[in-house]
Amino acid sequence: MKFSNLPVDLKEIPDFKSVALQPISSKYKTVLWIGWLIPFVLLMLIPGAVFYLVELPVLYLVGIYSVLLVIFLFSAIEIHKGFPRRKFGVRELDVIYQKGFFVFTETVVPFKRVQHVEIKQGPLLRAFQLYALKLYTAGASSGDLVINGISISTAQKLKSKILQVAEIEEEDVVDTLQTNAEKELTNQEKSNPSTKNE
Repeated sequence: MKFSNLPVDLKEIPDFKSVALQPISSKYKTVLWIGWLIPFVLLMLIPGAVFYLVELPVLYLVGIYSVLLVIFLFSAIEIHKGFPRRKFGVRELDVIYQKGFFVFTETVVPFKRVQHVEIKQGPLLRAFQLYALKLYTAGASSGDLVINGISISTAQKLKSKILQVAEIEEEDVVDTLQTNAEKELTNQEKSNPSTKNE
């Protein structure tokens, strides 16, 4: 077999940025703010409590709060400016997701690499009726891609499309529940034969 490794003209490669990327739900911005402000407020209380219980120079407290203020400002800018960049797009064979303001990341995951798909909803997302789609790819122990802040219909459509292309066999939840129920009923009948006779 003859080895071939010819050069590729970059102009002939399709630009994935031509894909119309979809923004995530605007409600997710509120989720980001709440998820950040709650731990930040708790963190702000700790130095004050320590200063109240232990006699420390005031400059220490000023320095700590100055650092926390800088962290807060950078985080606020990241949430406010970075949120419009949170977009996703679906092509025939892959999914694209981008996010970030200070550190901008753009991830492309081929459907063929996906081994498992999850639709998740934590307490904050549940409060705003939002969901997260988590994609697990080959050779990864953690989710390679998580798309937060999408509706249940969008999450289900994406999952269906990914599973269809990736040819992943999903377990039939209904059949599994019915099978387990039948097994449990059979075990109960075996353990209580008198009940069956009655």
